[in-house]
Amino acid sequence: VMSLECFIGPEGNLLESTEKHAHRLCLPHPILSNKQLSVIRHMDYQGMRSQVIDMTFDARNKNGFHMALERMCQQATQAISDGYSFIILSDRGIAQDQMAVSALVACGAVHHHLVNHHLRTRIGIILETGEAREVHHHCLLTGYGADGINPYLAFEALWQANQEGLLGDDYPDEDSLIYAYKKAVAKGMMKVMGKMGISTLQSYKGAQIFEAVGLASEIIDRCFIGTPSRIQGVNFEVLIEETLRRHRIGFPVAAGQKISVLPNPGDFHWRSGGDAHMWNPSTIFNLQVAARNNSAEAYKEFARQSNEVATRNCSIRGLLKFRTDINKPVPLEEVEAASEIVKRFATGAMSLGAISTEAHESLAIAMNRIGGKSNTGEGGEDSVRYQP
Repeated sequence: VMSLECFIGPEGNLLESTEKHAHRLCLPHPILSNKQLSVIRHMDYQGMRSQVIDMTFDARNKNGFHMALERMCQQATQAISDGYSFIILSDRGIAQDQMAVSALVACGAVHHHLVNHHLRTRIGIILETGEAREVHHHCLLTGYGADGINPYLAFEALWQANQEGLLGDDYPDEDSLIYAYKKAVAKGMMKVMGKMGISTLQSYKGAQIFEAVGLASEIIDRCFIGTPSRIQGVNFEVLIEETLRRHRIGFPVAAGQKISVLPNPGDFHWRSGGDAHMWNPSTIFNLQVAARNNSAEAYKEFARQSNEVATRNCSIRGLLKFRTDINKPVPLEEVEAASEIVKRFATGAMSLGAISTEAHESLAIAMNRIGGKSNTGEGGEDSVRYQP
């Protein structure tokens, strides 16, 4: 009942049904191989053509980022006027002095620009980017309007790993390697869609079922219109600076300087000097000591590390604390008695699969005895028959 197949390209009038509505390109999978992208790039079939739009800009230009966004939006509009069916946003032009706009920022900006000008249904958007590699990246790009994605750098990285023998003997050629990657991404995307109750890519595409964490309103209003961003965060100035820093890692300023190994920021595994993780050497060590030696002191240290240090560095709630200076204690005589409160408890809200049948039945019996609501037939007047 789930499918990633999708039709892309100019759509016809939604208020009528004609043969022209079938004049679209069918993609069985949103992830495109290099060969598939090449076919679309050079397509000239019954008026279906593609226009490549460069996502890079001069890294030496302070206003290059904003100018690139505006240029891409204008070129997308012009492509529609020129009769193109698809635009390919590409960062292949990245070089020493050419820095690329983030694929998600570029895709979102162009998508919303066309939506605001009532032109989105007249053209398809395809991404040719080295940024996309994880399932979440593909989900984000699709959710913000991308019709197809060519993660060429992910393919190159897998190809090199296969050449070095890091992937075993399961992939004798490049086609089998790409097929395996696309299959893995497909499973991941369908899992994400399934959690949201969405069956088809057509319903997921452009739906923006996300919430931004750490982005200021100026970025949301420009590229991700309508996306909630409750705590705000970095603005374009910070975003551009971070992009420039990453660019300089790959293209050092010093002439002739090369990097043998790129730094590991610790996105997935804990690395010294990298991103903070809830599970780090200190918390794991203390938990192991507490479990093996039944050490209360080790567990207290583990709890302190988890609740104070790790939580403060890794989660939003770690930045908050309770205020005790604004509320006065409620007089005890104004608090309802526990014997009255428990009458409103209900065990039916507890998941049977989470606590087992035995625990569920025991809780139901206990609630009957104290007069609360339960799933069994013996108890208060609000109780119902327990159905195992």
